[in-house]
Amino acid sequence: MPTRPFLPLCLIALAAAAPLHAESWKLDPLHTQVRFGVDHLGFSRTMGLLSIAQGSLQFDPEHWDQASLDVTIELGSLWLGDAKWQDTVKSWQFLQLKKWPQARYVSRSVEKTDAQNGVIHGDLTLHGKTLPVDVAFHLNKIGNDAYTFKHTAGFAATASFKRSAFGMNKLLSAVGDEITLDISVEAQRGTATPTQAAPTPSDNEDHDDSAQ
Repeated sequence: MPTRPFLPLCLIALAAAAPLHAESWKLDPLHTQVRFGVDHLGFSRTMGLLSIAQGSLQFDPEHWDQASLDVTIELGSLWLGDAKWQDTVKSWQFLQLKKWPQARYVSRSVEKTDAQNGVIHGDLTLHGKTLPVDVAFHLNKIGNDAYTFKHTAGFAATASFKRSAFGMNKLLSAVGDEITLDISVEAQRGTATPTQAAPTPSDNEDHDDSAQ
């Protein structure tokens, strides 16, 4: 009985059954920024910027459903264009930076909606609370960076949440409840540094107007 054709068929079947693994990418802190907006008395939307501390992405361009994201945001990087207003937002009235210096977003699943777009279903930890937040994203480009020579992926993303849901409910009559996020991301392929768990907050918190 001939057996030679059987071996290649077995190898093909095993290859097809083998699990697919997403590639590791490291978020580039220089080219990854979070811009946020919040209503100011109905007159305008105050805009600000935040930087990431670190972030890792598991992503296979051919299999988005296997993707995962873990990113830590450094709240001390907050920029609003005015030092006094920045200190107020960092203080006990809003972010409570002394107690909660970082925010963290961890994906639970990734849904591809079309060829270039998708939604990350994940959890945001902010101000001592963890709540589900969906992030809609667009894949801008994947290719080699002509300056760093690194294989790079670029994304644009948006999300929103209510600050009161995270326990930040002061001055709601003046500063809006809904926070909108406009996120720009670049990630470089390679071994990503594991994201550290957020530090345990101190039980001692001074209610002053200074973030330091």
